[in-house]
Amino acid sequence: MAEVLTKPSRRIRNMVAKELRLIIKDKVAILLIFLLPAVLIGMLWYVTDSSGMGGMDLGGGMGGGIGGGEDTTNDTITTTTSVVTNVTETTDEITLGVVDLDTTRTYDGGDLSENLTAYFEMFVDKIVHFNTTANAYRALYETNIDFYVVIPDGFEANLTNNEPTYVEVHYDGNDFLGSSAYTGIIQGATILFRVSKLWIRSEIFPGMTIEFTPGGGFLEAIFGGFIVIFSSYLGIAMTSAQSIVGDEPLRRMLLTPTNRLEVIVSKVLGYVIIGFLQSLLLVTLWVLAFSLELSTSFFSLVIIMSLSALTGSATGILISAIANTRLQANQMFLFVLFATLILSGFFIDVGALNDILPMNQGNALLIDTAFKGLSLLQVLDRILTLGAFTIIAILLATFVFARKPTLG
Repeated sequence: MAEVLTKPSRRIRNMVAKELRLIIKDKVAILLIFLLPAVLIGMLWYVTDSSGMGGMDLGGGMGGGIGGGEDTTNDTITTTTSVVTNVTETTDEITLGVVDLDTTRTYDGGDLSENLTAYFEMFVDKIVHFNTTANAYRALYETNIDFYVVIPDGFEANLTNNEPTYVEVHYDGNDFLGSSAYTGIIQGATILFRVSKLWIRSEIFPGMTIEFTPGGGFLEAIFGGFIVIFSSYLGIAMTSAQSIVGDEPLRRMLLTPTNRLEVIVSKVLGYVIIGFLQSLLLVTLWVLAFSLELSTSFFSLVIIMSLSALTGSATGILISAIANTRLQANQMFLFVLFATLILSGFFIDVGALNDILPMNQGNALLIDTAFKGLSLLQVLDRILTLGAFTIIAILLATFVFARKPTLG
């Protein structure tokens, strides 16, 4: 009985070893898996270094925990912007947090800070008021609000005396799509506020503070993180997409008692091992090349990258199971490549798909742990989503593979 039970595991172990031998013999595959991602990291390093944008810290504190909002020493970038007459409408609800710290009452009319808040309300769907900056910072950290504005003490006095007046605007540095909209909202509200008072000389300068940005450079961290997840997921998927179709040794192996599920599982495991090694390389290059100071451990990063490689392996195996020829596998992978890029959520908002697609979940995992300092237990829902996607892909690949008359 024990011998019967160990046979499937022994067969899977042998097939994993066979798959690894085939991958190692394929020099081009090894080149694509390990060298090309390293080249992408090198290109990002070259571009940021030569353009003078390397190491740019766009304000805020990474924090890695709650309470950073109390820190008044955060760097900000204050800019004078041109007039904005409208704000681009979006389908997503925008929630603004307001921290009104102003206690001065020097204006003959109503409270100016409350009046400015009323104009903010014209541009957003919802306003949440906070008593302290720490509470607003926590709400931003937990994504209960999209951004928040701090109206400092002395706001009304400075305006009535025609002195420079500042408001602090804090938003999540990982929210690429919303950052421009938030800037437009602040500009539009402050302009309407000044026009309503017929003030020409009194200026309101927004100090933009980007939160949850890792130390070592904003651009290198954000774009480098995207490259790391992209390479881990699609790099493995590209290679594993050729793992079944046209596999001559597999034809002979299927004449043995080996079933199709064992074949799929062994191939996924083989490429996950390669993905784990790739993850070590990618994370090491990313952190060392840009001297990043992340809010999670190296071990957690490798786990996240390995999960991304696992979903990439399952995706590639599914492609290979569906395809009848290598050409079809290449064409299907190109479709998956461009669809993944478009729907990654990095360039455009994709709504509910952000909570389903594996690369989106992988990128969100990286942001939540490396930038926001969450533990793996706190992002367990995303990990389970990746696991569910992998299981579904494996079962679908087994179903399709079991009904194929030939391997192409």
